[in-house]
Amino acid sequence: MSQVQLQVGADAVATIVDDVRRYGGGGVETGSLLLTPRGEPTASVLALAGEAGVTRHRGLFVLSAAALSPLFDYAEDNDLQVRAQVHSHRFEAFLSPTDKAGNIRMHGFIAAVIPTFATPSSDVAVWGWWVFEGAGWIATHPAIVSDLNTKVLTFDADGVHEH
Repeated sequence: MSQVQLQVGADAVATIVDDVRRYGGGGVETGSLLLTPRGEPTASVLALAGEAGVTRHRGLFVLSAAALSPLFDYAEDNDLQVRAQVHSHRFEAFLSPTDKAGNIRMHGFIAAVIPTFATPSSDVAVWGWWVFEGAGWIATHPAIVSDLNTKVLTFDADGVHEH
């Protein structure tokens, strides 16, 4: 198991869980991205997926290049890096073949999956956690949850909007 360990604010976890519950109640997956200062493990920004360029279905959550582009521009402009993606599954926390192939495949990038999207847990230890190393995904430790003030954004193909 990799030793990579992300730090996430309890406020971000609560916002992620609320977002997952909202979409999960409608029977579809959703997700968000966590941004950190360059080279740091602490997620200072939570970016919730909006609508334009975002696909949500019962077994599928996809962010188009058009949806991701404004967020990467925002990260670049603010000396941040897109560090992790968190998304939901209907039942179990696992990386599907689509998740493995379609997620950001960059060394050190973290993917987390929240199970039971209609009734998601705020206990990050029950979420699945993986890190991309070398040529594939390996299991990693859950994020460390701490008392942080996390900036919340919504992003999609129409841009980035601060809350």
